[in-house]
Amino acid sequence: MSGRRGHATPASADEESRRGRGERGTALVTALVLLFAFTAGGVVWLSRDVNRRVSNRSAAQSIAFQAARTGAQQVEVGSLREGRTEIVVIDEPAARLRAADVARRLFDEYEVDGSVVSIVVVSDTVTVEVRIADAAGDVTGVGSARAESGP
Repeated sequence: MSGRRGHATPASADEESRRGRGERGTALVTALVLLFAFTAGGVVWLSRDVNRRVSNRSAAQSIAFQAARTGAQQVEVGSLREGRTEIVVIDEPAARLRAADVARRLFDEYEVDGSVVSIVVVSDTVTVEVRIADAAGDVTGVGSARAESGP
């Protein structure tokens, strides 16, 4: 295969076909590594978004309930003093004001971008609906609380 010392002769057809054989499959391995890397990245991204969405839903439910509970605590004391305990009368303007105030403070404490959708006062029950806006998706929470008189 070599003529004179130090000088290589042209390679034969067999030698040409063997060149690069050691790199056979490199493209397949590279493609598989990239596929697994992108799949793992997608799974991490998806799990983070789902986790954030579940966390926001829990926060929305908690905020809505706490706001409704605070609203239901705004009773008209005069009706209780007169002995009318069969139905507790809620001071509707005070209930709306306090429920909205508590919801705003809790949005700040939870560090979420939220808003009060509605506050409904019917008889002795306060229902609050809140919405949390997030890149992972908006979630809503609804909470109700009923005012009761003690023994």
